Amino acid sequence: MTESLARFVKPIALLVIALLASTVARAEQTTLTFRAPDDGPVPAAVQTILEEAYAELGIHLRYVDMPRNRSLVESNAGRIAGELGRLSELDTQFENLEQVPFPLFSFEIVLVADRRDCGLCTLDDVENLAFISGMQTVMGILEEFQFKRPSVQALDIQQLNLMFTNKRVKSVMLNDFEARQLGYYDNPHFIITPMRALIGYHFLHEKHAHLIPALNTVLEEMHAAGRITTIYREHGVTFERRNEFPEPPTFPALSVTAGLMEERAQVDGTGRYWRLIQAIFEPITPSLELHTNSYQRAVLGFNENRFDILVGGTQTQVSIEGVPSYTHFDYGSPVAAFALQQADLEAMQAGSLKRPICFVAGYDYHSFFKEGLTYYLANSILDCFAMLDMQRVGAVVAFDDNAPDWAAADYVKLPLREALPIHVMFHDTPRGRELRDWFDKRLRELVKSGEIADIMTPAQLQHARLAASLPKTSTP
Repeated sequence: MTESLARFVKPIALLVIALLASTVARAEQTTLTFRAPDDGPVPAAVQTILEEAYAELGIHLRYVDMPRNRSLVESNAGRIAGELGRLSELDTQFENLEQVPFPLFSFEIVLVADRRDCGLCTLDDVENLAFISGMQTVMGILEEFQFKRPSVQALDIQQLNLMFTNKRVKSVMLNDFEARQLGYYDNPHFIITPMRALIGYHFLHEKHAHLIPALNTVLEEMHAAGRITTIYREHGVTFERRNEFPEPPTFPALSVTAGLMEERAQVDGTGRYWRLIQAIFEPITPSLELHTNSYQRAVLGFNENRFDILVGGTQTQVSIEGVPSYTHFDYGSPVAAFALQQADLEAMQAGSLKRPICFVAGYDYHSFFKEGLTYYLANSILDCFAMLDMQRVGAVVAFDDNAPDWAAADYVKLPLREALPIHVMFHDTPRGRELRDWFDKRLRELVKSGEIADIMTPAQLQHARLAASLPKTSTP
C-alpha cells in the first residue's frame, strides 16, 4: 500500500470504527435487561405491561434466568437494569434501586396448609413451613411472629409445590397469585390464611433513574385508557384484597338461611350453627333474621337473593351461586350410596339402574354418576330411606351417618366422597365479600380467644377440625 493510499484509508477506518461504536452504544441504551419473570399469569401480565410501556420510550426489554436472591444482588450492582415487580420497601434495603411510583399489582402473602392437620392454620398451628428463597417479606413475617419451628427455602415455585404436595412440609408461604396458579384455592381441604396485603412496584437501578418520570407517565396513561385492566383480564388475572376492618362494619339488616339440621339449625332459631351466626353478626346489625327451611328452599332462596347468607355448603357445590368463606366452621361426614342389594349398587355404577336414585334436594350428588340415570329429590333423607325400603327407589345417596336406626335390614353401602369442610356462603358482590371477610375475621378471633367453646363442645370442635387452633392452654 502506498503512503498516499494509507493516508486516505486510515481516516475512513477510524470513522467506521467510531460509527460502529456509536451504534453499539445506542443499542445498549435502548435495551434493558431484567431477570426472566416467573411462570404464571400475573408475572406474564406485568411483563406485557412493562414491555408496552417501555416500547413507548423506544426501549426493548431482554431477560436472563437467575434465582430471586441473585437477581437482587445483580440489580443493586447495576449488572441488570432492575426488578420487574417487587415490594415497596425494596429500595430501603437495596440503596441503588429506585421505585417507579405507579402501583403495578396488589397481592397477599398467604399461608397454605391442610385444615385437617391444623384447623384454621395460623403460624402458631403449623409444624413447619417452606417458602421460596429470596422472598424478603416472608422472612420479615417469620421474624415478626418469632417463628421458631423448622423452615426451609425452596429454589423456585416448582420445588416449593413438590415439597408441599409430597408432604415433606406441612405448610407453605407464598404470594396469593402463585397459590391460585398452583390450584391451592381449589383444594377444599387447603385453608388459605392471609398474612399481609402488599402492592408491587417496578424498580430501576439508579443509573437508569432518568427514565422513571417518563415511564411513570406512560403507565398512568395506560391505566387511564383501561389498557392495564385489559392486559390483566387477557391473562385471566383479577385482584381481590380482603377487607381488614380497622373498624367493624355496620349493616341495617341481615337475613340468614339454613337447612333444618337437628341440634345445629332448628326452626326456633336454636342450635350451635345459629349461635355461631349470632355471635358473629349480631354486633354489626340491629336486625338479624334467621330462617330455617328445607335445604332445597334455603339454597333456592339464597340463589334468588332473598337471603344474604347461607349456612352450610361445600366449596365444590355448584348448586350454590355464591362464594364460600375461606374458613370452615365444621366438617361434614363422608357421602355414600345405600341400596338393598349389591347388584343395585353395581347397576348404579354402570349407569343401568332402572329405579331412581334418591337424595335431598339442593345437593349435587348426581355428579357422582354416569348419564342416563334418573333421580328423585326428596325433602328429607328419611323420605328417601322409606322409599328405598318400599323399593320405589333403587338407591339413596346420603351422609355416611344418616342411615336411620329403624331400618328393617342392613343396607349395602358404597363410599362416594370423603368428608369435606362446611362453609358459610355469601353473594359474589362487594357487600357479600365484605360479609365473608367479617365472618372469617370473627371466627378466627372466637377460636383464638377460646370463646368458641361456649358454642361448641370439645367433641364438636374436634370433629370440626378447629381444636388444633384453640389457645394452647385450652384442652378440648
